[in-house]
Amino acid sequence: MTAPGLDTLADRYDIVRELGRGGMGAVYLARDRALDRPVALKVLPAEYAGRRDLRERFLRETHTAASFSHPNIVPVYAVEERDGLVAFAMGFVEGESLAQRVRRSGPLPVREAVRLLTDVGYALAYAHGRGVVHRDVKPDNVMIERATGRALLMDFGISRTVAAGDPAAAPGLTRVGEVVGTPEFMSPEQASGDAVDGRSDLYALGLVAFFAVTGEPAIAGDSTRQVIVRQLTQDVPPVASRRAGLPPALAAAIDRLTRKAPEARYPSAEALVEALESAQLAAPEVPLPVRLLAQDLGQLGILAVFIGFVAFLLQRSASARGMADVDVALPAVFLVAVLWGRLATSLAGARRVVEAGFAPPEIVTGFRRLLDEAEADRARLRALPAVRARRRRAVRAYLAMLALAALMIAWGLSLRVEVGPRRYTAPTPVVVMIFCAVTMIGLAAIGLLRNPFRPGLPERAFRAFWLGAPGRAFLGLAARGVRRDAAATVAGVAAAAPTRPVQPAPGEPVSDRLARLEARVDALERPHDRGR
Repeated sequence: MTAPGLDTLADRYDIVRELGRGGMGAVYLARDRALDRPVALKVLPAEYAGRRDLRERFLRETHTAASFSHPNIVPVYAVEERDGLVAFAMGFVEGESLAQRVRRSGPLPVREAVRLLTDVGYALAYAHGRGVVHRDVKPDNVMIERATGRALLMDFGISRTVAAGDPAAAPGLTRVGEVVGTPEFMSPEQASGDAVDGRSDLYALGLVAFFAVTGEPAIAGDSTRQVIVRQLTQDVPPVASRRAGLPPALAAAIDRLTRKAPEARYPSAEALVEALESAQLAAPEVPLPVRLLAQDLGQLGILAVFIGFVAFLLQRSASARGMADVDVALPAVFLVAVLWGRLATSLAGARRVVEAGFAPPEIVTGFRRLLDEAEADRARLRALPAVRARRRRAVRAYLAMLALAALMIAWGLSLRVEVGPRRYTAPTPVVVMIFCAVTMIGLAAIGLLRNPFRPGLPERAFRAFWLGAPGRAFLGLAARGVRRDAAATVAGVAAAAPTRPVQPAPGEPVSDRLARLEARVDALERPHDRGR
């Protein structure tokens, strides 16, 4: 299903599929023929495009959004106006909206929630510095990039445009005075039709963060009117009352964002970001070299277990068959050579990490953080009723597979024919059935052992070995003879530490703060431009 008149854009865009549809129109995945790149094409509903005043204001504000260039704002590439059709092409984000993410996986972990607040905070600081208030910050307008986890804000100015002259609000959007917004994420001053500034977006961002960490809106109701009345009269409950275990600084930041009085909130989006950075809410990033080393050592452990298992089978087979010593020694030497070669490769990789400026204790700390991340993910899954129910269904299915496989094997054995002492034969279908039953047993065993709520055997072995004395001895051997000079140490610390914004001087003029923010954006975009 496509919007009427969309074929008028066929000379510029190839429509691939519809991505979504809502009160503000439909969004399509398309390919820009001229630039050969994917874009998200948003089409304004016909009832709005047919109004000249609305159309002109929509185009004017979309042109304003198209002038934005920020890594946390979905870029607008082009605006199309043809034969009564009004649309704009924006960057296609390979990922999902925050609303989709929470519906799929439940509330965000603390680390992801802090990054979400920081990324959207930077986007709002950039827009507010240019005099643009979003007015419709909500989970559906925050995209999360799948590859990087980066949050991007989209749809600047659209809801404000629609509200300018049409008393009929689109589904999901409510007109109050001269403002359109989503009631569950609308500030009190916006709901009452008063003048709004950037602090209105901050209130909405606080409600978005509340939704992100709890999985439910802070203020809800049975009707639009009830939600708006509650936005005007009812305080937002403390976020800690809906989700225990949040860092106090994060809970305090969300609670401050959702205060009813604008002057009680953060004075600006940049102040919010600086508060989050100063509180060091996000756990330190595990540097990429340490992550890669952990993966390499995990693979080494799996290989060692596999070689040990093969050696055990080889020894038992040799004893049963009375094989000569040389017949046993040759495969054993080969297996030992493979293991030693792989061990030497891992040792060289660990040495490179040490040479990059990471001391063995820092590497062990990184390993521990990786395991803590995995445990935090499991804790989040354990808190989701839907995930627990899905696991119970899976366990029942695996147990049923085991029972069925046992019956198949028993039936197959009953059909075998003895052809000699301890020798049997069976029809081909029976043999195939037994093989299928054994396969089912293997699949069921793997499914039962891989419990998403508990660490698996490889993770337990990694913790016991690489975080224990053997791991410290291995890393100590890798670090032997490596001189950690000041430059390497600084490089390692810089790679491990998150980027911190420059703290503004007291009374710093707004123009200076805006210039500083632009400089940071340019610095972020420069590596991206060089990679093109």
